[in-house]
Amino acid sequence: MILPKVREIKEALVSLFSAPYTTKFPAQPDTESKRYRGMPRYDKSFCVGCGACAQVCPSQAIKMSDDPMRKVRTLQVDYGSCIQCGQCQEKCITVKGIANTNFYSLAVSDVEAPEVFETIEKELVLCEGCGEIIACRDHLRWVNLRLGAKAYAHPNFLLLTQAEFADVNPSKPKESIRREDQIMTVCAKCRQRVVTADEF
Repeated sequence: MILPKVREIKEALVSLFSAPYTTKFPAQPDTESKRYRGMPRYDKSFCVGCGACAQVCPSQAIKMSDDPMRKVRTLQVDYGSCIQCGQCQEKCITVKGIANTNFYSLAVSDVEAPEVFETIEKELVLCEGCGEIIACRDHLRWVNLRLGAKAYAHPNFLLLTQAEFADVNPSKPKESIRREDQIMTVCAKCRQRVVTADEF
């Protein structure tokens, strides 16, 4: 019975005079590992607004909403619901549009506080025929660059490139489809209607 007590006293004395194993957070900021996977952040220069991050988010912490009247797509991350799984970063088509950071401490008294959310807005391109959403302008630019010279085979990408160098006035919807409607920024359904009407 004496030996276990001596061992316990020895362990207590060693623990008393040794450095603590725990950190002093929140009194002092904790230093995260470089490989730590924390809250995701958008990079506006690389995000194209495709919405892949919102589609793969298992906790539905990323919401995507479109406003055709303002021609704006909004992507919002709710850090209160984020589980820091890294799926958004892994499935990002540009690789750098959204990435996990070392940020992890979310101590707020109000769940609706601005620091709980991160929002990014992207310009939408609408169909000149029916007004439906085609994609974000930055997304079309990204696809255009990846296609290279092949992009000139599609009128939407041709008009997108032309708009980089000169003003392109959008066409107004007409009652009947005409041949010149092929050179319009239109969705796939309207393009099929234009080509079918023109050919047959």
